[in-house]
Amino acid sequence: MARRLLTFDLDGVLCRPPFGINPGSGRGKRRDARGHAGILWLTERWRYIGRRPMPGALEALDEVAGMFDVVVVTARGEQARPLTERWFRRYLGRVPELRMRPSANETSAQFKVRVIRELGPEAHFEDDPFTACWVAELIPQVFLVDWPRNRWLEGGNIVRVRSVAEAVPLLAGSVQAGRAES
Repeated sequence: MARRLLTFDLDGVLCRPPFGINPGSGRGKRRDARGHAGILWLTERWRYIGRRPMPGALEALDEVAGMFDVVVVTARGEQARPLTERWFRRYLGRVPELRMRPSANETSAQFKVRVIRELGPEAHFEDDPFTACWVAELIPQVFLVDWPRNRWLEGGNIVRVRSVAEAVPLLAGSVQAGRAES
């Protein structure tokens, strides 16, 4: 029997945002917006230098990886892959399966939704409310890592957690329930 799959956003979920500030509320975004190669896209390979892990997130990711298959789905551009892989090796000791945005032609949310739709995970961990709301329409559960900017978002299959670690007991319970059903 194949293991079930979980997907994780990176920045704001596993990795701290710059200066610990997670900007933007996700309000007013459009699903049909066009991606563009602005200044943030052009500085991708340098924007993530010096970031530290979210408290307890990588330990929780490691624990969850013992129960589920894990894929990190990040809107970081492919040009940031070497730095991102180095970050995982430094803080996690290994690089999990990593899906990164190949171009600026898609917005962050469009890329994540496309990849998550293809992968079909049981749950996804996200911090961006716009993305979380959209993904929640496609999969059974979204764990929304709590930030002031996303506190307005609620939904029947959206579970707000302070950290990835807070979700581990819930996920362990779902694994036990799945074994009992088998």
